[in-house]
Amino acid sequence: MKYGEKGWSLVKEANPVVEINTGKIKGFNRNGNGVFLGIPYGDNCDGEYRFKEPRPALQWDGIWDCTRYGPIAMQEQGSLEGVPEPVRKILLDYGNHFTGGIPFDKSKEYCDENCLVLNVVTPGVDEKKRPVMVYIHGGGYTSGSGAVTAAICDSLVDEEDVVIVTVNHRLNIFGGLYLGEFDEAYANSGLVGQLDLVMALQWVKNNVQKFGGDPANVTLIGESGGGIKIGHLMAMPAAKGLFSKAINISGSIPIGAKTKEQGTAETLKVLEQLGIAKEDWRKLLELPAETITDSLRGLRLIQEDTTPFYPTPDGVHIPFNVEREYKAYAVSAEVPLLVGASEEELHMDLLKNPKMTWEDARTELLNQEFAEVQSLKGLSESNVDTLIQTFRNACNDQKRPWQILVQIVSMRHFLGGGAYKSAIAKAGQKTAPVWHYMTTYDTPIPGMEGLACAWHTAELPLIFRAVYHEEAEKLSRLLAHSFASFVRTGSPETDELDWPEFTVEDKKTMLFDEKCTWKYDPFKTIHDILALF
Repeated sequence: MKYGEKGWSLVKEANPVVEINTGKIKGFNRNGNGVFLGIPYGDNCDGEYRFKEPRPALQWDGIWDCTRYGPIAMQEQGSLEGVPEPVRKILLDYGNHFTGGIPFDKSKEYCDENCLVLNVVTPGVDEKKRPVMVYIHGGGYTSGSGAVTAAICDSLVDEEDVVIVTVNHRLNIFGGLYLGEFDEAYANSGLVGQLDLVMALQWVKNNVQKFGGDPANVTLIGESGGGIKIGHLMAMPAAKGLFSKAINISGSIPIGAKTKEQGTAETLKVLEQLGIAKEDWRKLLELPAETITDSLRGLRLIQEDTTPFYPTPDGVHIPFNVEREYKAYAVSAEVPLLVGASEEELHMDLLKNPKMTWEDARTELLNQEFAEVQSLKGLSESNVDTLIQTFRNACNDQKRPWQILVQIVSMRHFLGGGAYKSAIAKAGQKTAPVWHYMTTYDTPIPGMEGLACAWHTAELPLIFRAVYHEEAEKLSRLLAHSFASFVRTGSPETDELDWPEFTVEDKKTMLFDEKCTWKYDPFKTIHDILALF
């Protein structure tokens, strides 16, 4: 049997039982895979432990039922009730894309402050040492969970013989509100969500062998906010040795660049929104979690090159980075990295007029109404045409005006251009291999009939073998097999895909498209001109 072909899933029991270090748990059989949902890896983090470092899960008697999803972090939960039908259709189409059309009932998820649980999907509850993929969800530091990925990964597990772990952790105010300026006892409050992830990885190291996984071969994988979280883990001494490889998809950002002053300013905005005076900040410890979450609805905390509640470094768990530079850290120097992004990451922020002309695109760039997510400092009448033409030349003038507008802003933003900078920083260490890619495959945009581009997160379900558009099946197989090869061996090369390492000297970059091939620094002219702004 070959990797990439079905037949690796071996679970026979209807409800397999596993004994982990805190007690016995019961899962269920789904398509020959053992599925265990809502496994506690941490103890309660409410009450006196709100905004504090996580504590390990306690022992229990009997058998813990892990056949239903556990709690997800406190966050805004949308509903399709009352949503206009055209918008409802678009949202459903996005949902179908991310699940590959596999039914997933969001109503089965529920928010709770005590959300330190994870999910495991394994092809065999045995003693075989399979490679382990720990998926860290996106949604910035404000939303998301590991549930959808745990629901859609059966084909990947069956074809590649890997164990999948997905993690829930504290988000929003509960995972990243910095209170260290008010009380030293809360010096770590601005990064407890990251410390949750460290504890989850400690759980994996101690328990994954009970699910047929190899604790010595653990690869982190995350997209968007999940990639940002992985970047932070690669800088955290507490995470050293808990993973052996990392895959960062559209989530590269300067780590440690947030200052304590910025964290405190964010906290003051939250207090103002809640109607709490600065000197009365301890009321945050008493308010019900639901009251806090509901009261913060609509609060805008987005700043250029940041995401709300992302970690405030303390110089101990996360280093300071006042230079706001892309860096590679000594604690993960031996960890191979696969890092990439997509050409048109920010389509949802910028695609307002698909019929725009080149003059319209020019005007949009000069007006910079998108500056909240990314400004182009120094852009003017004297250089805007050169900027546009550089991007048109780079694609042999194959993109329409709206695509060029989206690509310019996306590639300047950390979501699009950050992966290249991250790859250069990591390759500069010369201690572990780096592979870099750009997704240029055009995926249909929900609600925009006839329009397609390489939009943010579009490739994520393909990696986990959940395919909604039949025409993407070939790319999905190639992506999944290549990424799984990296998880197994530390190299994404396969019999079907020649993919050399990325180095500072030649910058060989894989392009994922209808035809996948690598090129020497294919976006050099784009990176060079954007460096001027």
